Amino acid sequence: MSGTKQKTFTILLVDDDAGDVDLFLRTVEHELPRHEDDEVTLMINATAEGALERLQQQPIDLIIADVRLPGMSGIELLRRVQDLNRRIPVIILSRVDATETVIDAMRHGAFDYIVKPYDTMDLAARVHRAMRMSEILLQATPDEPITPRIPFKNLVGVSASIRNVMAMIEAIARVPSTTLIIGETGTGKELIAKAIHERSLDSDGPFQVVDCTTFSEGTVESELFGHVRGAFTGAVADRTGLIESGSHGTVFLDEIGDLPANLQAKLLRVLEAGEVRAVGSTQQRKVNVRFIAATNQDLAEKVKRSEFRKDLFFRLNVMVIRVPPLRERTEDIPVLARHFIARYAKEFTKRVEDLHPSAVTELVAYPWPGNVRELRNVMERAVMLAKGDRIGIADVAGMLAVPNERQRETPDEDYLHLPYAKAKEQVLEAFNRRYISTKLTIHQGNVTHAAQDAGLPRSYFHEIMRRYTKD
Repeated sequence: MSGTKQKTFTILLVDDDAGDVDLFLRTVEHELPRHEDDEVTLMINATAEGALERLQQQPIDLIIADVRLPGMSGIELLRRVQDLNRRIPVIILSRVDATETVIDAMRHGAFDYIVKPYDTMDLAARVHRAMRMSEILLQATPDEPITPRIPFKNLVGVSASIRNVMAMIEAIARVPSTTLIIGETGTGKELIAKAIHERSLDSDGPFQVVDCTTFSEGTVESELFGHVRGAFTGAVADRTGLIESGSHGTVFLDEIGDLPANLQAKLLRVLEAGEVRAVGSTQQRKVNVRFIAATNQDLAEKVKRSEFRKDLFFRLNVMVIRVPPLRERTEDIPVLARHFIARYAKEFTKRVEDLHPSAVTELVAYPWPGNVRELRNVMERAVMLAKGDRIGIADVAGMLAVPNERQRETPDEDYLHLPYAKAKEQVLEAFNRRYISTKLTIHQGNVTHAAQDAGLPRSYFHEIMRRYTKD
């Protein structure tokens, strides 16, 4: 490969623990992904003072430093590096997952925080993400005009976690890099992807949604990459694939964890080369696309189970936004509820203006397994059926199925007076009905996803659903 210019990426590890250094060396050697023309150089210093001297002598692309060092601490080293060159990402290491230490590190500009002992897969993923960020920061042109900030239309909330998501969107939008959005079903991952697209330099281009769960086994390749006439029976004309349709814009790969294994390698080539080849064609076509992927699954765990390609995971896991479930940001529930009331009151031309305090209490106490999507659906129905100008507890209580079913279906007097076999049958029936209904609510009626979540074959899940639910 004499004609290829080799790129050298220099990591400076600052740690005085020989065992941790050895594990880090082995992780970099065996787990860290790289291209053929990439070379990673690892340099080691046992003290922060030595690391600062090395930083003055040669270029460093990434610094990984333990919090506890002899002499100057890792946090103080982080502060010094920030003063010297803010474009060098710094990852802080610690044996203690202390909240105050994490906050201190992040406040002083740490890129990431890793708790020892390392999980090698997690360590490699975080180091790879920092490497990619370093490359992006070095290529960034600070003189580029900044697009004026535009308001968030559908992302609503006042909690620190949702404000953090909004800040991440603003920071990521102008960086032309793959983004991975992680969150439970119904948390608004597609809304976040749209918000990134709207703030990007290609906001005038298309926003193409690719739902990786909806393709049949025989059509997925044609849907993604297109096909030429005569490629297979029924291909009567050339067809442009979904990825190429998003050229000069954004392609949103929803639920990427469900992409069939045989397509993962082909998608990886598209991400790395920026080219697609239609089914039946011998020619590659260039595409200029920003990819945003989303998942409600743990892709790192899927990699460990050989269900997802490691190289594709690392290629996606560069810019990451983690979306909190609604139950972890309860202060946003009344704000979101009022937002949906205003939307649907206008849509249905009804004079519904607010929530009764009793309804607020009921909504905040509910666990929202379907997240914001479930809240939106509940408020839509509540506004549609409302008789007065405020949504009260009676308007919403009947729609919050899980708590009510728990109270209604297994009260003591319903089964304790029965013979054992009959009581067991009644309780089991109530459990099946509530469990199946909850899973279907979480997955918006998608039987395949609900069955996967329950760990059951789809046919068996469907049989239980047929026996114990009315729908």
